Amino acid sequence: MKVITTHINPDFDGFACCVGMKRLHPDFEIVLSGSPVQNLKEFLRLYEEEFPYRTDSELRESERELEELIIVDTNGTERISSLLKERITQNTKITIIDHHPDIRPPEDDRPNVTKLVRTTGAATSIVVSLLRENGIRISKSEATLLAIAVYEDTGSLLFPSTTVEDVLAVAYLLDNGANLETVAEYVRYDLTIDQKKLLNDLLQNVVTHTINGYNVTIAYAETEKFVGGLAAITAKFWYTHNAETLIVVVRMGKKVVIVGRTKSPDIDLAGLMAEFGGGGHHQAASATLNLASVDEVIHKVLKLLPKYINTALRAKDIMSAPVRTVLASETIEEVNKIMETTGHGGLPVVEGNKLVGIVTKKSVDKAIHHGLGKRPVKSIMSSKLITARVDTPVSQIKKLMVENDIGRVPILDENNILVGIVTRSDIMRAMTGNIIPNVQDISREPVFENLLDVMKSRLPSRLMNLLRLLGTYGSELRMSVYVVGGFVRDLLLNIPNYDVDIVVEGTEEKAGIEFAKYVGRELNATVVPYEKFLTASIVFKDGYKIDIATARTEYYERPGELPQVDISTIKKDLYRRDFTINAMAIKLNPQEFGTLYDFFNCRKDLENGIIRVLHNLSFVEDPTRMIRGIRFEQRYNFRMEERTLELLKKNLEENYLERVSGARIRQEIEKILEEKEPIKAFRRMAELGVLKHVFPKTYYTSLMDEKLTRLFKYLPRFKERFQNINDFYAVSTILLEYYDRDTLEEMRKKYGYPKRFIESLKMTEGLILPLKAMIEERLHFSEIYKVLGKSTPYVYIHLSAYLDDASVDYLLRYIDALNTTKLDHVTGKYLVDTYGLKQGPVLNRILEELYSMKLDDPNLDERATVEKIVQRLQNEGYSNVL
Repeated sequence: MKVITTHINPDFDGFACCVGMKRLHPDFEIVLSGSPVQNLKEFLRLYEEEFPYRTDSELRESERELEELIIVDTNGTERISSLLKERITQNTKITIIDHHPDIRPPEDDRPNVTKLVRTTGAATSIVVSLLRENGIRISKSEATLLAIAVYEDTGSLLFPSTTVEDVLAVAYLLDNGANLETVAEYVRYDLTIDQKKLLNDLLQNVVTHTINGYNVTIAYAETEKFVGGLAAITAKFWYTHNAETLIVVVRMGKKVVIVGRTKSPDIDLAGLMAEFGGGGHHQAASATLNLASVDEVIHKVLKLLPKYINTALRAKDIMSAPVRTVLASETIEEVNKIMETTGHGGLPVVEGNKLVGIVTKKSVDKAIHHGLGKRPVKSIMSSKLITARVDTPVSQIKKLMVENDIGRVPILDENNILVGIVTRSDIMRAMTGNIIPNVQDISREPVFENLLDVMKSRLPSRLMNLLRLLGTYGSELRMSVYVVGGFVRDLLLNIPNYDVDIVVEGTEEKAGIEFAKYVGRELNATVVPYEKFLTASIVFKDGYKIDIATARTEYYERPGELPQVDISTIKKDLYRRDFTINAMAIKLNPQEFGTLYDFFNCRKDLENGIIRVLHNLSFVEDPTRMIRGIRFEQRYNFRMEERTLELLKKNLEENYLERVSGARIRQEIEKILEEKEPIKAFRRMAELGVLKHVFPKTYYTSLMDEKLTRLFKYLPRFKERFQNINDFYAVSTILLEYYDRDTLEEMRKKYGYPKRFIESLKMTEGLILPLKAMIEERLHFSEIYKVLGKSTPYVYIHLSAYLDDASVDYLLRYIDALNTTKLDHVTGKYLVDTYGLKQGPVLNRILEELYSMKLDDPNLDERATVEKIVQRLQNEGYSNVL
């Protein structure tokens, strides 16, 4: 057993050291003993899942000895848990990291005890130095935790014990994304006598107002002398009074100072303070006024505050939806499998369509450890339900979590129906501003509209008959049948599209496959099932094909991977799709034939020309949607909705596209190349930075744009002359220009280019400009042949991107000449028989020279010309070939 621990009743410095050392030693476990101090306890209520640890009581069941022990923020074993002390043996390797070298003499000089003790304001600063020296980049949350520890133990770098090492630690943590607003929320430190007196006066003068549903606490005081550090006093008050939003108004002599702090992301204190000539941050700001009364300032604050309360960020904006639930009757083992497959740390439990409880992964693991896996999950669920509404402010949900020590809050609509769930992670992202409100309100009323007349007027009668039959077969099997996706989109746009995707709702996991088999029997068609994805294809005798799927929810084991599937309803099936314009369905069962199902305001987006994702994690789950969205945007001359664009840029910056296999990216690029104007999509990919993440050393300039434009213009003419031209390889001749060999090899492995294509590309690199000049000067084909020879189609296509129309015509005439010119009379055998030439390089040289001359003159007298060539070679000293 390898353990990292700190003193009993840990504070931020001890716990942060543990977290930092675990980054250096990931095979160690963090073990805490006693009760964390109050502010750390509050922090862990919100962040516990991100910083997992064990308590020493959890180790009692294990009898393993300590192989290694790291002790932080204390000088020895004296202040650690007694249980851990008992597990220490003579063979236990102990490392001690502390910043109190003068507190006590060394208690143990054993050779297997190593000490790293330096005089710093915070022990965390020593750990940060180790992280920095080892080149370890930490997450924003880790940086914030470690920063709280350093700021708290150094009095925000103001205590005399603060050292340069502490300052350097803060710089490193800020560079790694530490959030100072969160730091300020949890840091505790002492006040001076004057500050304490002022704080006491403020505590005696407190009034709480409810403004637009938010509790705002106003405290006021007056003093004739100046007292510094009002921000620190306000922070201390904020902690003591546990106010959600606090505004302190203090008159000091002739000046009135206003300081504000809020935990709510919905209240803009910077805007409020700007009204008084001050400023600051959204959740922390201040202002100073001359010759004003306290009452006057408070009156104006209360009058202005409603203007700066933004109620936009609500539960519906950050919640995850639809909600993955489990039945109360399901066994603990079954629920554990669902949790491990989906990665959920907790799930709502339903019984009879009613929410009855919440079960966490920790409870499930404990039950399985005790052999209770066969029991129903309702036996271990928490029936203490803390719920919120879709319009509940995020700040209030956070308060619910902290006060009730829970990690997730189910979200109900006005009918008490479960429509979403908010987790600690959602709250944390909202608190740090790392959130974009959900792009869809899934609680909106669905739209149902009959499209029968539209279908009759826009679809061939044969297809209409097939759709009616599919609906009839569905009713015979007691299944709901829908046509979905791009077919519906293009039908509404009046664009011919006969690629039919069918989704069926059934009670069985393989309902779609069973439906396909039934249709295949009835219509004498071939059925190809895909068991893993719960889908099937039906292929008719004339080659026409339709795809069948079971209504399903897709979940992704890791970002960028292909999805796993689980059976679901049509609404959830549509919600998993890429964009709203592709998330509509038309029901085909006879009773509702032609009814449009629009749950997410999709048709309105279609009419307004908007590309919108359905939820915030869309690009995380499948980053190729970034490329696909650009394709749809450019195909229909639509525009990406603002928040969708924000999500794309955010996830692009976080390198989610790099997590996708090259094969899947290549598929999306190839689909772009099938569009009528692919150049538009490439321009847009370059504008948004997508192209840089797909081809890392491609710099999209106006010159490259010109080359691609010419390439796409001339490509069809090359396809007339060469079979099986791959458009992806063709465009890659420009996109991969001037790459170094190592990067080209990376691209080859990623996107599956043939080795010969890469070699040809590198070889052509130095020939393009000379060949361009030769063609523009209209040199004879024989001269061009000496340099270019019979090349691959991609060399010609690459070259065409540098040429104008007339020069491309000349290049194509050269290619045509190559394809039609052949030697009719002179062969290798003719040369051997007639001139007694020996097999070898000279013989090949004669045939190549003769062929190149015939490229210029199709009527060339081959025999007379070859006689002159042989005679010339003899005169040049090649008599040994005879």
